Amino acid sequence: MPREEDEFGLSYYNSMTTWISLDRLLGAFELARSDLGDAVKVAAAIRNLAARMPTYITLKDVKKRWGQGQEDIFPVAQYEKLWSDMSALPEIESRFVVVPRRRGQQLKDQSQLDGWLRDGSAAHVESLCEWE
Repeated sequence: MPREEDEFGLSYYNSMTTWISLDRLLGAFELARSDLGDAVKVAAAIRNLAARMPTYITLKDVKKRWGQGQEDIFPVAQYEKLWSDMSALPEIESRFVVVPRRRGQQLKDQSQLDGWLRDGSAAHVESLCEWE
């Protein structure tokens, strides 16, 4: 998300829960289970498939805290290929299931607890549990 507040305007959220058929995934790489012991063949298969997918570059600042109040900010470039982009490849059979946002609401930081409590996410998780 470009801005954290954009997330709160969504009706549904992609939590990227993924089920994988290993043999079909290996097929997309043109590999079999018996090939997994061949590091050279596996590396070549990964490179071949990766070449067909977009590469995303994110420029951002990363803080390095040295302690005793000292910190530095370093500009970095992050290169990644996204797992979800594989769904665009014709040999990858994929399906998507729409679920209510509350189910996918992620809690990644302690500072999000208040909002998580107020938006009903905590109550939803509590309703899934048996408390004694």
